[in-house]
Amino acid sequence: LSIRHSTARAAAAASSATIGDESRIHNGWAASLLAIAAATTAATVIGTTTETPTLAEAKKDIEEEEEEEESTRILNWSGTHHVDLAPGTYHEPESQSELEALVADAYHKGQHIRPVGSALSPNGLAFDSRGMVCLSNLDKIVEINKEEMTVTVQAGARVSQVLDALRPHGLTLPNLASIAEQQIGGFVSVGAHGTGALIPPCDEFVTALTIVTPSENGVVKMTEATHGQLFRLARLGLGGLGILSEVTLKVIPSHRLVEQTSVLSRSEAKKQLPTLLKRHKHIRYMWIPYEDCVVVVTNDDENELPLLGPGTEVSDGKGERKKIVTAEDIKPKFSKDEQFAPLHDLLRKLLESKNDTSLDDDTINGMGFGDLRDVILASGNMLDPDHVKRCNKAEHKFWAKAGGIDLAPSDQKLQFDCGGQQWVYEVCFPSGTYGMPGTASIDFMEDLLKEIESSGLPAPAPIEQRWTSGSTSPLSPASVGPQENESYDSNNSLFSWVGVIMYLPSEDFDPTGYRRQFITDYFKDKYCKLVRRVGEKYDIMCHWAKLEVSDDPNDSNSDVAASVRKHFGPSVVEAFNSARDKYDPKRILSSSAIDQVFGPK
Repeated sequence: LSIRHSTARAAAAASSATIGDESRIHNGWAASLLAIAAATTAATVIGTTTETPTLAEAKKDIEEEEEEEESTRILNWSGTHHVDLAPGTYHEPESQSELEALVADAYHKGQHIRPVGSALSPNGLAFDSRGMVCLSNLDKIVEINKEEMTVTVQAGARVSQVLDALRPHGLTLPNLASIAEQQIGGFVSVGAHGTGALIPPCDEFVTALTIVTPSENGVVKMTEATHGQLFRLARLGLGGLGILSEVTLKVIPSHRLVEQTSVLSRSEAKKQLPTLLKRHKHIRYMWIPYEDCVVVVTNDDENELPLLGPGTEVSDGKGERKKIVTAEDIKPKFSKDEQFAPLHDLLRKLLESKNDTSLDDDTINGMGFGDLRDVILASGNMLDPDHVKRCNKAEHKFWAKAGGIDLAPSDQKLQFDCGGQQWVYEVCFPSGTYGMPGTASIDFMEDLLKEIESSGLPAPAPIEQRWTSGSTSPLSPASVGPQENESYDSNNSLFSWVGVIMYLPSEDFDPTGYRRQFITDYFKDKYCKLVRRVGEKYDIMCHWAKLEVSDDPNDSNSDVAASVRKHFGPSVVEAFNSARDKYDPKRILSSSAIDQVFGPK
């Protein structure tokens, strides 16, 4: 099964297909593609809005006629993790009352019921073969409160649904996490984040929540005022304290962002970072290994453009100057053909070297940037440093001509093409304060790139770097600690997030799956271990949705769980386990990863 991320961005958050009479395959992306792959299917859907026709609805009558209950296989969007569930252990409740009854029954029986959202997490954090529940049917927008500047939604609503509901009211979410197909429950529970030195991770947007707990406490409504630290633990609770059923989030006025993409040398990126972090609302760096190139992407409210930023300077009518963006500013300096020429040329050379005529010029010219990079990498040995270097060099040349200015609504500019199926490992570490960023952000990158390039590691572009302020959620990788310890440093804390990737070939390029397995092993055994080694002195913590742990002493991830416990310290670990004792005493919401980090009952 081959599903590309770029296709998935326009698809529903998740889908499922029945193969033969034995099992259903649930995938976070593209129901129609799965249907084609499965040939003859009966389906249900994870994460689709009830207003959208689904394969499940089309095949409902067929499913009802099936005499035997089916087992279920759930795959995450990148195809790196899956879980098989026995008949009767996967649930999709259709109402709050049905969810409450399901959880109460599971509690009394001791039946596992791990919550899963859109199955987007690269590490399959929500997966557990003992039993799972998905809230895709609980996706209502409950209330939009313009006076309080909040929106209340059922936790199964996707981020994209919430954005669509807010748009007519002139509102939007404060930030996004590169894509918008997460269910809100998962979006906040794993600490998703965007970028912006003054903007915290998304769990900080939560002002109230409701969890359905497998305990004598039943349904629990929480706010900061009513529950304090328990509220902060539950909003980024990894699905371990209760099934998040309703969430209230902060919203902000909708606005358009001016995006500027430019290319700096590494020394220029280092020198300019402190200024850029303060000048721009959103900023991210994309480092290209083996190339003296950092792609810089900034976004600013069109009505609050920095005078030294993009655009045209004009009078504000009050004796001051301001920046605006004109049609001439947005006009690209190079044509699409000129921008894509380095990538097109490299792909054609690679195909010619193999006498491969499967892709004609029309197909190649019709590909977007992400698809081209996927195919270029997959057309050679993806673990050959020389091949990866050629691809990175072509990407450098592309960005040198693809830079410029664009203007669009914030919910469009804060999403971007992450590429195809891939392994991702992302870490977070403290980087000073907004007023004094310090050098940790660049020091880490210089150390990492030095190790990559001196060892010849086949690291594809980009290594993405983003920044956020801190979070008061104890389990956030960007946690600033207990609120009672507030200070200037905690209120103005700055954290850097760095993500490394290795792309996976599609089925067309890897019908046996062997190449994917070689890349998987290399990524875990070499690349991730290198990042952890470099990050030791920077107090790194992995993003929860990208954390890989193992209890096998021979596995490269065998020491990760202990390092996570050490990072958070005994007080946070004990607080989380105490909350688990209160709200999930039988540990039926847990998973292998959570148990390895925090310990089983």
